[in-house]
Amino acid sequence: MPETALSQTQLPHHRLAVTAKLGALLISVDFELRAPWTVLFGPSGSGKSSLLRAMCGFEVGGPATTIQFTRMAQDGSITSMDALPSSRRDIAYAPQSPALLPHLDAGRNVSFPFEVCSSPVRDSNIVDEALGLFKLHALAERRPRELSGGEAQRVNLARAFATPGAKLLLLDEPFNGIDRATRDALLPELLRVAATRGVPVVSVTHDVEEALRLEAEVIRIENGQVVAQGTARTVLAEEARRIAAVLR
Repeated sequence: MPETALSQTQLPHHRLAVTAKLGALLISVDFELRAPWTVLFGPSGSGKSSLLRAMCGFEVGGPATTIQFTRMAQDGSITSMDALPSSRRDIAYAPQSPALLPHLDAGRNVSFPFEVCSSPVRDSNIVDEALGLFKLHALAERRPRELSGGEAQRVNLARAFATPGAKLLLLDEPFNGIDRATRDALLPELLRVAATRGVPVVSVTHDVEEALRLEAEVIRIENGQVVAQGTARTVLAEEARRIAAVLR
């Protein structure tokens, strides 16, 4: 596919190549991540979440699966992530369904990565910043069973943002269960924090409006294949026109 102006002007920070069989779905992708925020966009069941898991180092597919995941630093050095366990990849990950620790309150769930992470990069303000970013200070002493679905999802996201030393942030359907008004208020703040920290983000969605609001680079996935990559307004132009027509 032709390169966009975005991909031509920004150096890649990660590259992922995956071949895997998931039931009837064959995933076969090879792409570079160049933008500060990249959206993997496509219908449910197209393989988007599996690509995030591959980056994390989690098991994807069967024994015939091949994964090549590399990190490219600004100084030109390249690190192969394939032999590294997930705990040493410097990746923060928020799964689609919050996997909160039931015996810890919301505040301790958010601070858990900070408490157990061995990274030398340990800013003690990162936990408080994450709690404030997702409006969780008032909920900090509640156990997961006392949280609504949207509140649990905010804890899930805050925990990822509180991971010290992260060099890549992966968010799987980050606004699942969160109302639209809260999502719209969070989006610019998440963009700001990620940009301030200099940590690239990859998120998964099938929501056109979400991708357009992020003004991110979009990698469109269909049936396990990359069918388009470029700016949201380019890749999702037809969907944007349909939305505009409905709003007239």
